[in-house]
Amino acid sequence: MTGGGHDFVLLDSEEAHAQVVGDFVAEGVTHGECVLVTALGDREERLWARLRRAGVVDEAWEPAATTAVRVVPPDPAELPAAVTGALSEGWPAVRFTGAITTPGVNAFEAVVGELTAGHPLTVLCPYFRDLLVPGQHADLTALHRSQVDATAEYDDGVFRLTRRGDRLHLAGELDSGNADALRAVLQATLAGSSAWDLSDLRFLDVGAADSLVAAAAGPPGLTVVGASRLTARLVRLLTDRYPDRAVELVDAASEGAPP
Repeated sequence: MTGGGHDFVLLDSEEAHAQVVGDFVAEGVTHGECVLVTALGDREERLWARLRRAGVVDEAWEPAATTAVRVVPPDPAELPAAVTGALSEGWPAVRFTGAITTPGVNAFEAVVGELTAGHPLTVLCPYFRDLLVPGQHADLTALHRSQVDATAEYDDGVFRLTRRGDRLHLAGELDSGNADALRAVLQATLAGSSAWDLSDLRFLDVGAADSLVAAAAGPPGLTVVGASRLTARLVRLLTDRYPDRAVELVDAASEGAPP
Protein backbone atom coordinates (compact mmCIF):
# COMPACT_ATOMS: atom_id res chain seq x y z
CA MET A 1 0.00 0.00 0.00
CA THR A 2 1.40 3.36 -1.00
CA GLY A 3 2.05 5.86 1.78
CA GLY A 4 0.78 9.43 1.77
CA GLY A 5 2.13 12.87 2.59
CA HIS A 6 2.39 14.88 5.80
CA ASP A 7 2.78 18.66 5.34
CA PHE A 8 2.25 21.75 7.47
CA VAL A 9 1.40 25.38 6.83
CA LEU A 10 1.85 28.54 8.87
CA LEU A 11 -1.17 30.84 8.74
CA ASP A 12 -1.34 34.55 9.49
CA SER A 13 -5.12 34.95 9.71
CA GLU A 14 -8.50 33.24 9.68
CA GLU A 15 -8.85 34.28 6.04
CA ALA A 16 -5.64 32.37 5.32
CA HIS A 17 -7.08 29.31 7.06
CA ALA A 18 -10.29 29.43 5.06
CA GLN A 19 -8.38 29.77 1.80
CA VAL A 20 -5.58 27.24 2.34
CA VAL A 21 -7.60 24.58 4.14
CA GLY A 22 -10.52 25.18 1.78
CA ASP A 23 -8.28 24.52 -1.22
CA PHE A 24 -6.91 21.35 0.41
CA VAL A 25 -10.39 19.98 1.14
CA ALA A 26 -11.82 20.97 -2.26
CA GLU A 27 -8.90 19.35 -4.06
CA GLY A 28 -9.47 16.11 -2.17
CA VAL A 29 -13.17 16.03 -3.07
CA THR A 30 -12.38 16.81 -6.71
CA HIS A 31 -9.89 13.92 -6.80
CA GLY A 32 -12.45 11.49 -5.41
CA GLU A 33 -10.88 11.18 -1.96
CA CYS A 34 -12.52 11.00 1.45
CA VAL A 35 -11.67 14.11 3.48
CA LEU A 36 -11.64 14.04 7.28
CA VAL A 37 -11.67 17.34 9.20
CA THR A 38 -11.47 18.03 12.90
CA ALA A 39 -11.32 20.78 15.52
CA LEU A 40 -12.72 23.46 13.20
CA GLY A 41 -15.17 24.93 15.69
CA ASP A 42 -17.00 27.91 14.20
CA ARG A 43 -14.80 27.61 11.09
CA GLU A 44 -16.97 24.72 9.88
CA GLU A 45 -19.71 26.84 8.34
CA ARG A 46 -17.19 29.06 6.59
CA LEU A 47 -15.56 25.97 5.07
CA TRP A 48 -18.90 24.47 3.96
CA ALA A 49 -19.89 27.81 2.39
CA ARG A 50 -16.59 27.92 0.53
CA LEU A 51 -17.12 24.42 -0.86
CA ARG A 52 -20.58 25.44 -2.06
CA ARG A 53 -19.29 28.63 -3.69
CA ALA A 54 -16.59 26.64 -5.45
CA GLY A 55 -19.21 24.24 -6.82
CA VAL A 56 -17.54 21.28 -5.12
CA VAL A 57 -20.80 20.45 -3.32
CA ASP A 58 -24.35 21.58 -4.00
CA GLU A 59 -26.32 24.10 -1.97
CA ALA A 60 -28.19 21.42 -0.01
CA TRP A 61 -25.05 19.54 1.02
CA GLU A 62 -24.24 18.86 4.66
CA PRO A 63 -21.42 16.67 6.04
CA ALA A 64 -22.35 13.22 7.37
CA ALA A 65 -20.73 9.89 8.20
CA THR A 66 -21.12 8.74 4.59
CA THR A 67 -20.27 11.91 2.65
CA ALA A 68 -16.92 12.67 1.01
CA VAL A 69 -16.18 15.28 3.70
CA ARG A 70 -16.60 14.06 7.30
CA VAL A 71 -16.12 15.64 10.71
CA VAL A 72 -14.17 13.43 13.12
CA PRO A 73 -13.64 13.87 16.88
CA PRO A 74 -10.63 15.94 18.00
CA ASP A 75 -9.09 12.83 19.54
CA PRO A 76 -5.91 11.43 17.96
CA ALA A 77 -6.75 7.95 19.26
CA GLU A 78 -9.87 7.82 17.07
CA LEU A 79 -8.22 8.88 13.83
CA PRO A 80 -6.74 5.48 12.79
CA ALA A 81 -10.20 3.88 12.78
CA ALA A 82 -11.65 6.76 10.78
CA VAL A 83 -8.89 6.44 8.15
CA THR A 84 -8.98 2.66 7.82
CA GLY A 85 -12.77 2.73 7.87
CA ALA A 86 -12.91 5.12 4.93
CA LEU A 87 -10.41 3.03 2.98
CA SER A 88 -12.40 -0.14 3.68
CA GLU A 89 -15.45 1.56 2.13
CA GLY A 90 -13.54 1.76 -1.14
CA TRP A 91 -12.20 5.31 -1.09
CA PRO A 92 -8.87 5.28 -2.97
CA ALA A 93 -7.25 7.78 -0.59
CA VAL A 94 -7.98 9.89 2.47
CA ARG A 95 -7.13 13.45 3.48
CA PHE A 96 -7.02 14.89 6.97
CA THR A 97 -6.84 18.48 8.22
CA GLY A 98 -8.37 20.87 10.75
CA ALA A 99 -7.27 23.90 12.76
CA ILE A 100 -4.48 23.90 15.35
CA THR A 101 -5.15 26.63 17.87
CA THR A 102 -2.88 25.57 20.75
CA PRO A 103 0.83 26.36 21.17
CA GLY A 104 3.43 23.65 20.76
CA VAL A 105 3.50 20.60 18.51
CA ASN A 106 -0.02 19.19 18.20
CA ALA A 107 -0.91 15.78 19.64
CA PHE A 108 -2.11 14.54 16.23
CA GLU A 109 1.41 14.74 14.79
CA ALA A 110 2.68 11.40 16.11
CA VAL A 111 -0.47 9.56 15.02
CA VAL A 112 -0.60 10.94 11.49
CA GLY A 113 3.13 10.37 11.10
CA GLU A 114 2.57 6.63 11.55
CA LEU A 115 -0.59 6.54 9.44
CA THR A 116 0.93 8.30 6.42
CA ALA A 117 3.82 5.83 6.39
CA GLY A 118 1.54 2.93 5.48
CA HIS A 119 -1.70 4.36 4.12
CA PRO A 120 -2.71 6.59 1.18
CA LEU A 121 -3.32 9.45 3.61
CA THR A 122 -2.46 13.09 2.87
CA VAL A 123 -2.31 15.37 5.89
CA LEU A 124 -2.17 19.15 6.13
CA CYS A 125 -1.41 20.49 9.63
CA PRO A 126 -2.48 24.17 9.81
CA TYR A 127 -0.66 26.12 12.54
CA PHE A 128 -1.24 29.79 13.29
CA ARG A 129 2.03 31.71 13.19
CA ASP A 130 1.26 33.90 16.19
CA LEU A 131 0.84 30.80 18.38
CA LEU A 132 4.25 29.29 17.60
CA VAL A 133 6.54 28.78 20.58
CA PRO A 134 10.32 29.36 20.34
CA GLY A 135 11.97 26.62 18.33
CA GLN A 136 8.68 25.20 17.08
CA HIS A 137 9.23 26.05 13.43
CA ALA A 138 12.36 23.90 13.38
CA ASP A 139 10.46 21.07 15.09
CA LEU A 140 7.65 21.26 12.53
CA THR A 141 10.11 21.29 9.64
CA ALA A 142 11.69 18.09 10.99
CA LEU A 143 8.32 16.38 11.46
CA HIS A 144 6.86 17.10 8.03
CA ARG A 145 7.58 16.35 4.41
CA SER A 146 7.34 20.02 3.45
CA GLN A 147 5.90 23.41 4.38
CA VAL A 148 3.04 24.64 2.19
CA ASP A 149 3.55 28.17 0.91
CA ALA A 150 0.78 30.45 2.21
CA THR A 151 2.40 33.72 1.15
CA ALA A 152 0.00 36.60 0.61
CA GLU A 153 0.41 39.86 -1.25
CA TYR A 154 -1.59 41.41 1.59
CA ASP A 155 -3.36 40.07 4.68
CA ASP A 156 -4.69 42.21 7.52
CA GLY A 157 -6.98 39.56 9.01
CA VAL A 158 -10.08 41.05 7.37
CA PHE A 159 -9.00 41.20 3.74
CA ARG A 160 -6.52 38.84 2.07
CA LEU A 161 -4.93 39.14 -1.36
CA THR A 162 -3.01 36.27 -2.98
CA ARG A 163 -1.61 35.67 -6.45
CA ARG A 164 -1.75 32.54 -8.59
CA GLY A 165 -0.05 33.10 -11.88
CA ASP A 166 -1.56 36.23 -13.41
CA ARG A 167 -4.73 35.97 -11.31
CA LEU A 168 -5.34 37.79 -8.04
CA HIS A 169 -7.59 36.16 -5.43
CA LEU A 170 -9.49 38.60 -3.21
CA ALA A 171 -10.88 37.13 0.01
CA GLY A 172 -12.76 38.46 3.02
CA GLU A 173 -14.14 41.99 3.22
CA LEU A 174 -12.97 45.06 1.31
CA ASP A 175 -14.32 48.53 1.98
CA SER A 176 -13.29 52.01 0.97
CA GLY A 177 -11.95 52.76 4.44
CA ASN A 178 -9.19 50.17 4.03
CA ALA A 179 -6.76 52.27 2.02
CA ASP A 180 -3.86 49.86 2.50
CA ALA A 181 -5.86 46.95 1.08
CA LEU A 182 -7.05 48.99 -1.92
CA ARG A 183 -3.50 50.08 -2.59
CA ALA A 184 -2.30 46.47 -2.44
CA VAL A 185 -4.87 45.35 -5.03
CA LEU A 186 -4.03 48.18 -7.38
CA GLN A 187 -0.28 47.69 -7.07
CA ALA A 188 -0.60 43.95 -7.71
CA THR A 189 -2.90 44.59 -10.68
CA LEU A 190 -0.59 47.15 -12.22
CA ALA A 191 2.29 44.72 -11.71
CA GLY A 192 0.78 42.40 -14.31
CA SER A 193 -2.45 40.79 -13.09
CA SER A 194 -5.32 41.17 -15.51
CA ALA A 195 -7.82 38.95 -13.67
CA TRP A 196 -9.40 38.97 -10.23
CA ASP A 197 -11.06 35.96 -8.59
CA LEU A 198 -13.73 37.21 -6.18
CA SER A 199 -15.10 33.78 -5.19
CA ASP A 200 -14.00 34.29 -1.57
CA LEU A 201 -14.84 37.99 -1.33
CA ARG A 202 -17.77 38.19 1.09
CA PHE A 203 -18.22 41.97 1.09
CA LEU A 204 -17.31 44.81 -1.26
CA ASP A 205 -18.67 48.29 -0.68
CA VAL A 206 -19.49 50.81 -3.41
CA GLY A 207 -16.56 53.08 -2.68
CA ALA A 208 -13.99 50.30 -2.89
CA ALA A 209 -15.54 48.87 -6.05
CA ASP A 210 -15.61 52.30 -7.69
CA SER A 211 -11.96 52.98 -6.87
CA LEU A 212 -10.83 49.61 -8.18
CA VAL A 213 -12.85 49.66 -11.41
CA ALA A 214 -11.79 53.22 -12.17
CA ALA A 215 -8.10 52.52 -11.63
CA ALA A 216 -7.62 48.91 -12.66
CA ALA A 217 -9.65 48.36 -15.81
CA GLY A 218 -7.56 50.29 -18.29
CA PRO A 219 -6.11 48.59 -21.38
CA PRO A 220 -6.06 45.66 -21.93
CA GLY A 221 -8.98 45.46 -19.51
CA LEU A 222 -9.87 43.39 -16.46
CA THR A 223 -11.50 39.97 -16.10
CA VAL A 224 -13.50 39.40 -12.90
CA VAL A 225 -14.16 35.75 -12.01
CA GLY A 226 -16.53 34.23 -9.47
CA ALA A 227 -18.27 37.40 -8.28
CA SER A 228 -21.47 36.93 -6.31
CA ARG A 229 -24.69 38.13 -7.91
CA LEU A 230 -24.69 41.36 -5.89
CA THR A 231 -21.01 42.07 -6.49
CA ALA A 232 -21.36 41.39 -10.22
CA ARG A 233 -24.30 43.78 -10.41
CA LEU A 234 -22.33 46.45 -8.55
CA VAL A 235 -19.32 46.07 -10.84
CA ARG A 236 -21.52 46.31 -13.96
CA LEU A 237 -23.18 49.48 -12.70
CA LEU A 238 -19.85 51.09 -11.93
CA THR A 239 -18.31 50.03 -15.22
CA ASP A 240 -21.06 51.99 -16.98
CA ARG A 241 -19.67 55.14 -15.35
CA TYR A 242 -16.35 54.58 -17.11
CA PRO A 243 -17.00 53.83 -20.79
CA ASP A 244 -13.26 53.67 -21.42
CA ARG A 245 -12.85 50.86 -18.85
CA ALA A 246 -13.16 47.26 -20.05
CA VAL A 247 -14.39 44.77 -17.43
CA GLU A 248 -15.49 41.24 -18.27
CA LEU A 249 -17.41 39.23 -15.67
CA VAL A 250 -16.96 35.44 -15.84
CA ASP A 251 -18.67 32.76 -13.79
CA ALA A 252 -16.06 30.59 -12.04
CA ALA A 253 -17.98 27.35 -12.58
CA SER A 254 -18.47 27.89 -16.30
CA GLU A 255 -14.85 28.89 -16.70
CA GLY A 256 -13.63 25.80 -14.86
CA ALA A 257 -11.48 27.86 -12.50
CA PRO A 258 -9.89 26.11 -9.52
CA PRO A 259 -11.59 26.65 -6.17
